Amino acid sequence: MDRTARQQLARELCQRLAAQPGTVVVVAGMIEPPAPLTDFDPLEVLAVVESAVMRPQHSFIVQNLPVTIHTIAAAELTAVVRAPDLRWPQWLGWLATLQPLIGDGHKVSEWLAQAGAVAELDFYRSILPHLPQLVFSIYGELRAAAARRHERDAVLLAPALLTELHTALCLINRRWPAQRRFAGITESFSFPLQPRDWPQLAEELLNAHQLDEIVRVAGTLVANYWQLLVRCSLTIESHQTTATAPL
Repeated sequence: MDRTARQQLARELCQRLAAQPGTVVVVAGMIEPPAPLTDFDPLEVLAVVESAVMRPQHSFIVQNLPVTIHTIAAAELTAVVRAPDLRWPQWLGWLATLQPLIGDGHKVSEWLAQAGAVAELDFYRSILPHLPQLVFSIYGELRAAAARRHERDAVLLAPALLTELHTALCLINRRWPAQRRFAGITESFSFPLQPRDWPQLAEELLNAHQLDEIVRVAGTLVANYWQLLVRCSLTIESHQTTATAPL
């Protein structure tokens, strides 16, 4: 399916969404797929609506094409833009590649401008409580797999660790991704704030297939990431008792 046909399909879906009772669409459109376009690229639609969203993600198949509609309330999107959390890189990345098809397309540039205007201190203060959700748990799983000598589990966990590190680096650098998958990770190699030897270690981890090598490279990468957090004054609290743990 070529780009024009995809665009028409996305427009029809956006119009159907806008016609649903009680739904007021602020802006909706097609998220541009990676270039060059192929017949296998899924169609992704983003819709920002005025009211609360009952189904934030909806997937189905049309004309043998996988389709996903991402829906978010305007107030919730504005909150993510102004007070970033772990959703910030993905939603801003979608907005930056959105081709508006219905609604007020100018709202997209307004949200992007608001995201860029958040002061660094406020941005870091907002993301700090969310950073413990990234990297450390998946690294713990990888170490547990290594302790059990489950090499295949470790092989599967290594790319997941890189993906979470990429999300963390997008947040630390206050940059949303312009590329996806490994292209997005490669894009982060030029970020001003990154773990020591990030490009080299990311490539090594992705290409590692032996358990001991995976553990060694992942351990070095996470240690360097921790040092980056310290340099950026993003201190991850470690509690010695449950009495002080945030609930």
